[in-house]
Amino acid sequence: MKILTSFCEHLKILREILPEHEIRCIEEADDEFVERSEILIVFHWKDVGDVVPKMKNLRLIQTLTAGTDHIRGAPSNAIIQSNAGVNARAVAEHALSLYLSAVKKIPYRDRKMRKGEFPQLLESQKILGKKALIIGFGHIGQELGRMLSCLGIRVSAINRSGEYNGDIKLDRIGTLRDLDDMLPYADAIFISLPLSDETRGLIDKRRLELMKKNAILVNTSRGKIIVEKDLYDHLRENPEFTAAIDTWWHYDKKFRQDYPFEELDNIILSPHCAGTYGGWFEEMVRGAGLKVVGFVRDYRK
Repeated sequence: MKILTSFCEHLKILREILPEHEIRCIEEADDEFVERSEILIVFHWKDVGDVVPKMKNLRLIQTLTAGTDHIRGAPSNAIIQSNAGVNARAVAEHALSLYLSAVKKIPYRDRKMRKGEFPQLLESQKILGKKALIIGFGHIGQELGRMLSCLGIRVSAINRSGEYNGDIKLDRIGTLRDLDDMLPYADAIFISLPLSDETRGLIDKRRLELMKKNAILVNTSRGKIIVEKDLYDHLRENPEFTAAIDTWWHYDKKFRQDYPFEELDNIILSPHCAGTYGGWFEEMVRGAGLKVVGFVRDYRK
């Protein structure tokens, strides 16, 4: 098969994984190669907007990212396959780091000390025995669940089926239908869901009010799962509540949302960097290549 990529970096990795196939990036491909390509491996969808309509034989769109919500206007006959799981460990580690920073008030203390204050007696919380709810119990959620359990935190989770038979001891497992019932008991809520019509705006004013007044909300999935205005208002009105956010509603060269979150003391700001670590791009390319191997194997059966 002919495989087109939206990036030219690390094509050697793909060629080692897929030696039987001809692989070129957009900059290297002529019109004939583009038209005959059956597989597109894409990082940023905006980079292929002019190319996709020319791909008359396109069968598979393989993303480098775990999420596929950025794929818009794809041909209806093309399969869209995510790179789910490729950076699960890194994102789970970042979610845990955000939670620990919040529960121990580390960023707040740091800001105060830089201003000459010394908030030694400001109380934080012990995490032993705390209750965590992980909304979305796929690759990332399960990695996070193992970490939290090792710290003595009691874990409950929500997934599509409401069932789990793995190695993590759970207090409770439910589906999104159980969300309203499970939120009031959680000291920490972790969002680990893909963005879809079902999850867009899932965490709104009503559900924020179901949470404990001193709960910690961590989002490393997609910003639009939370209603932006509702979160801002909730943080302003509930100073004991903390949000630790890695994914946002609006992206630009400068950090700018519709509401001035940066002015609030009870939020930790993180620039969508959970999946950025040494060797991250190479790992994403390798993971995408292995997913394509699976597709080709099934396609040939």
